[in-house]
Amino acid sequence: MGTPKLGNCPKCRKLFLRTRDLCDACYQKQEDDYLKASAYLRENPGSTIQEVSDKTMVSVTQIRHFIVARRIFAGQFPNLSYPCETCGEMIRTGRTCNSCMDTLNQLAAQLEKNEGQQHNKHHLKVMTQRL
Repeated sequence: MGTPKLGNCPKCRKLFLRTRDLCDACYQKQEDDYLKASAYLRENPGSTIQEVSDKTMVSVTQIRHFIVARRIFAGQFPNLSYPCETCGEMIRTGRTCNSCMDTLNQLAAQLEKNEGQQHNKHHLKVMTQRL
């Protein structure tokens, strides 16, 4: 492992020695938030993400982060869903809903098709210049 470097904490922007992604204060707050949210869910497994946030004062964004990082397993809590990163529709797995994923896949396919057409045009132009 290399030598830790100085960096700014992405949450509070404070300068710190990068031994992990967050400064010690923000890391400790994140761990405290995790303990609060997970304890509340164990006692109230039918809660929604908004209810957990309201009762624990942990942001929906932070709870979502715990779910995506697999620190909280949404599958164990029937009403626990979180917003899609793209459109905000409530989902239970992944980062984006099926509709947004379909749109992204269609756009990627279209880009790939367009790049292929551009390559073919360029290749044709080079070939005609050689003639």
